[in-house]
Parts: sequence; C-alpha cells; structure tokens
Amino acid sequence: MKRQTVICIGGAHSGCGKTTVAENLLRLLGGSWGAIKYTKTAFYTSVRRSPEAPENKDTSRLRRAGAGDVLWIQSPDTGLEETIEMAANLLSHCEGIVVEGNSPIEFLSPDIVIFVFGKDTGRLKPSALRIVKKADIVIYQDEIPSSDPSNREQSEPYRDKTIHFDIRERDCFHKLKAIIMNKIEKTDTSASSVNLTDNVTRKETSHIETGSPVKTASNPGEELLRHVKDKRIPCKLARKIAVQTGLPYHEIGKLADELDIKITDCELGCF
Repeated sequence: MKRQTVICIGGAHSGCGKTTVAENLLRLLGGSWGAIKYTKTAFYTSVRRSPEAPENKDTSRLRRAGAGDVLWIQSPDTGLEETIEMAANLLSHCEGIVVEGNSPIEFLSPDIVIFVFGKDTGRLKPSALRIVKKADIVIYQDEIPSSDPSNREQSEPYRDKTIHFDIRERDCFHKLKAIIMNKIEKTDTSASSVNLTDNVTRKETSHIETGSPVKTASNPGEELLRHVKDKRIPCKLARKIAVQTGLPYHEIGKLADELDIKITDCELGCF
C-alpha cells in the first residue's frame, strides 16, 4: 500500500501567506490530495467539512484550488494530538494531505515542513520560533535577506540543509512541486525496499513453529455489537474500535448505520 504523504505549512504570523502557498501547491498536486486548515480556539474542539463556507474563507479557497477533501479543525493546543490524528484518518482516502497551521506540526511527523515569512521577517510569534527550526523549505514574500532570520538560533549545518525561496521568483511553486515529488518518490522507494525485505524474511521464517497463533485485529462489526447498549454506542468507544480494528472512522460510521447502531456524544464530527 502506498504511504500517504503529509506536507505541513507553518508561518511567522497570521496573514503571512500560508493559505496562498497551500493553494498554489494544491493546484499543482491535483485533486487526489486532501487539505486541513487549523484554527486555534480557547476551549472547544471541532472537526468539520464545510462545503457551504463563504468564498473568502480559507477552507473554500483550498477547495477551489483543487483539494479533493477539506477539513477545518478548531481546537486548543491541549487535545490537538488526538484531534489531528482523527482528521488525518478521515482523509485516509487521499493520496496526500496539505496541513495549514503551526500547532499540527508539533504532533504530526510530516514528510515536508514549509515555513512562510511575512513581509516583515523580524515578526515571529512564539510558536513560529519552534516551527522554523523544523522547516525543510523557507519561503519569503520579498527577496531572501542576506542575514536569514530563520537561522536566529540555529547552527551552520542546519542552515545548509534548508531550501530558501522568494515567492516572487518565477516558477517558485513548480520548483516546490519538483522537490515534493522527488521526496515522495524516495519515500515510496524506501518503503518498497522495506516491504520486500519483510516479505523475504517471512518466507525464510515461515517454517518455524510457534507456541501460539498470531493475534489478528477483531472483527469491527462484532466489536460494535459487543459494546452496543440500547442500539447506541459512544463516539469515544467507536473511535477506539476503529483504531483497534484498523478501520477508518468513516467506515466504522457506515458499518454502524448498517447495523442500525447510533453513535452518540460525537463532538468532533468523525462519523
């Protein structure tokens, strides 16, 4: 199975151009990619698809840019780890995901991190100082400064590994796409090599007898029926069954519908 690619886009501050970068990437990557927009809140958490959102909203811009599916996460930092995992699961049908926002980078293991500076390269919010250190690619709204602000607290070796772009540069996003596709190709080749090695190892050891059979994931339908009460099951428990059985959340939701089971207390919109 092909590994899903995750690209995270962080930025120096609100309005620095993260959505613009995400739009341009999605146009080049095609409609098989999904997108996640993160907005920090003080208390409540939600994960929503909002196809009827106003045209000027970031989620609408990402959809018009060509994203096959778009989710809007609203959440405080606390609890975001579980929420971002749920959202990624909901986009498991996509070839890859473009994630916009600083905080998700702290909890994901993205293949590529892009950091966007605003016109004032000296303006960085606290979370941006942590994220810029993780960046594989740094994009500027104006020409790249001779004294690079992204290297404020970094060593020379790190500076050598980071790719810098001026967003006004001709073919900037085509070059970005080339870097991303090269990274995906290398990742897929590496994964194929690992799978081939695993298959050879299994064949070589298939004759070895073990004391007990290998445990496999439980049947999701049986698990739902085992935990149902009055034809209802809490969202948290349904998510746990999805993780245990390796089934995406939306598939668990469909299965619950087929079994006439109602998923209750669903605050995140997973089902």
